[in-house]
Amino acid sequence: MSDPSERHPVRVIPVDDYRLTVERSDHGSCIRLVDRAGAEPLRIELRPEGPVLVLGSGLSIAVAGDLQFAAERVAIHAREGIELHSGGDTVLRSEGDLVSEAREQRLSARRGDVRVEANDDVKLLGERIRLNC
Repeated sequence: MSDPSERHPVRVIPVDDYRLTVERSDHGSCIRLVDRAGAEPLRIELRPEGPVLVLGSGLSIAVAGDLQFAAERVAIHAREGIELHSGGDTVLRSEGDLVSEAREQRLSARRGDVRVEANDDVKLLGERIRLNC
């Protein structure tokens, strides 16, 4: 039986204070950026379903112009929380339904009205509906 490393040798390329390694396996390939301490700040897994980018630390993206994403679906999962901030207006638009679910929800306007518009009925369901409390 042959050693798997003989069938799929690891290629190492020195890049400044890092090592770039390319590893191949029967399940796909992996490109790793490894620092002198052995930490792996960047890994790209080349899987049959598509590449996966794995970062060992945070990621910041800064652009002078627009930043756009186009995909069949977009899913974002945060272990601690999500914050969206806009210096201007924010628009959420869906051709389908929009569902918002949480343990508790608050809707407030710092200035001006809160408007609810519907092409059909407006339904408020609750154990108690309190107005002006």
